[in-house]
Amino acid sequence: MPTNSNTVSARKSVLSSLFAPKTVAVVGASNDATKMGGLYFQHLLQSFEGTSYPISRSGGLVQGVASYPSLTALPEVPDVVFVAVPATAAAAVTREAADLGVPVVVLHTAGFAEVDRAGELAERELTEYARARGTRVVGPNSMGVYGGATGANLLGLSVRPGGVAFISASGSLIESIAPKLRAAGLGFRNVVGFENQADIEIHEYVEYCASDPGVEVIAVYLEGIKNGNGRRFVDALDTAARGKPVLVLRGAQTGAGQRSAVSHTAAIVSPSMIYEGLLAQAGVIEVEDESQLMPLIEALSIAPRAGNDRVAIVGNGGGFATLTADAVERAGLRVPEFSADVQTALRAALNPLAAVGNPVDAVIDNDGDGSLWADLVEIILRDDIGAVLKFGLYKDESQSRDISSIVGEARALGRVSKATKTPVLVYSPYGDADDAIVRAFLDEGIPVVRAPRIAGRVLAANAVMGAVSAAEGVGTSRSEKPDAHHHDGGATALPEFESLAMVERLGLRVPARQFLTARELRSGEPTDLTFTAPEVVLKVAIDGIHHKSEIGGVRTGVPGDQAWAAARAMLERFLPSENYEVSGVIAMEQVTADGPELLLGARRDPAVGPVITVGAGGVLAELMRDVHTFAAPLTETEASALLNSLRIAPLLHGYRGSPGVDVAALAARIAAFSRVFAEERTVREVEVNPLMTGPEGFWAVDAIVSREDHVTC
Repeated sequence: MPTNSNTVSARKSVLSSLFAPKTVAVVGASNDATKMGGLYFQHLLQSFEGTSYPISRSGGLVQGVASYPSLTALPEVPDVVFVAVPATAAAAVTREAADLGVPVVVLHTAGFAEVDRAGELAERELTEYARARGTRVVGPNSMGVYGGATGANLLGLSVRPGGVAFISASGSLIESIAPKLRAAGLGFRNVVGFENQADIEIHEYVEYCASDPGVEVIAVYLEGIKNGNGRRFVDALDTAARGKPVLVLRGAQTGAGQRSAVSHTAAIVSPSMIYEGLLAQAGVIEVEDESQLMPLIEALSIAPRAGNDRVAIVGNGGGFATLTADAVERAGLRVPEFSADVQTALRAALNPLAAVGNPVDAVIDNDGDGSLWADLVEIILRDDIGAVLKFGLYKDESQSRDISSIVGEARALGRVSKATKTPVLVYSPYGDADDAIVRAFLDEGIPVVRAPRIAGRVLAANAVMGAVSAAEGVGTSRSEKPDAHHHDGGATALPEFESLAMVERLGLRVPARQFLTARELRSGEPTDLTFTAPEVVLKVAIDGIHHKSEIGGVRTGVPGDQAWAAARAMLERFLPSENYEVSGVIAMEQVTADGPELLLGARRDPAVGPVITVGAGGVLAELMRDVHTFAAPLTETEASALLNSLRIAPLLHGYRGSPGVDVAALAARIAAFSRVFAEERTVREVEVNPLMTGPEGFWAVDAIVSREDHVTC
């Protein structure tokens, strides 16, 4: 069989081959559907519009299809090879596929990096072999893939086609979501269980799904990203979220693997906080837990987008009304009091005992044909309301309400929702409501949720997407991204004087300074400083001691003409010592800044790549832990958003008569710093604490910098 010579084209279109294949080969296919190869081939045959090739050493027919002994024996190069054989055989099959020029191999096979070091080495070897020949790899340990464009079902379970893309690190979550989508009348467009993520990375799947017109909602479950591609990850999510709802559920949020470090930044910023920052930077909807994932997918798939964050709540029952209103406001939305005209109209439609201010407690005993609720919603929408939340039991122990009344309500509410393009959600606290009841609402484009907290979260997400839809797309060019580099080995912390010089090289303003060595202070005659300043700050330089104020090694307000004598006195106070190796004293111009002190950090996370942290600095750094982290390099808009996300942001803008700082200029300086850091790959970590701020400008007055011992490109 001839090999595929157009490897460049195959590489560019690999995800099209994966999610819209025309030919699929299943290695390990059999007639036994209790085995993985047989099960997966069975589901492929049921829905695939293209050509399916079973690869089986047994020969003969496999589920009615003529089999082939190897990939080489096939009459054509398949778009996708799905591998369901043991790890030792899977490696050989992957090499065979790469030699033939197969665009993509899906390794369902386990037993690689998730098992042990030997498996990790085997995984790396086969992935490198494949990529060198233009073949990309999904997995290993992959649950499989589904491509709705051609019905290529390689998930081993029944799938309903639809508009949901699910990119997941866990096969069990795919298995959990699939039947729930079917029950809701929804389905998958694209699915991938990437698991080990040895080759194709999350951002590549997101980029493809963002460009696929058949995808309406993108859901991602991740436990981590790889290869320092945090910026690409953010960019892919950001681009996708500008056109479609993007939901991200994170696992592995604890910081058990956090490395020890001398800086405040590393001590404060956990791996979970880094990912939280990346998702905020990308503007996606973060899902708190698995219980929220399906309600969010459902609501964002079938309901209109909210025009604003004002929510009306209506139903029967004062307690539920109060709990629901609390949950909606905790989600960051507003539950405004209705206008006098709307309240008057509601009173006319209800009995005198009803509460009509928002929320509405209708206090009715008989729902009739259900149309009353639509009448109330129409009255409510005379005000500027973005979404409506209707609550009710719908099924109780006495079976007091007929199903026809509930169906009538669903249809009436659905008509109002469609006519006004206003989302209407139903919250039913009765958890055992019949599927028929739920379906009645879903069929009319009305999502049903089971808890007030989830209702609030769903409405908030809907309002976010409404705001995105209403806003004009403001794109920021991010075409220039730093190449991914691997940082092997350790890092060397620079002495503070050298750290300050490096910070200045990275683009931050540092006050005038001079290093007075221990030798010249002990033996030399007093000399003038190389700079002139009314007052200086003295800091003792001790190897291995970075936070000198904790040992009394900082003195402020020293007259400039007395700096040398004061430095010598400071040196003598720390000498001789068995605990310290004192190299000298740093004399620095003392600057005055009335704004808040900030912490500005930059580091190269082994998985995410370069990241920037901004937070409350000085003595408040570890006390307040008011920090946020974004992937670098930052745009000025992102740097401004990072600053404004802090709890101390009002101090930057001027609070209760304080002068404030030029936040736009500060954001520009931080963005420029982030760009230089991202490119300066010899630097592993930088912490400036404090970065002093004021109306006159910004100064880095204390810094810790660690350089890479070894960088491989």
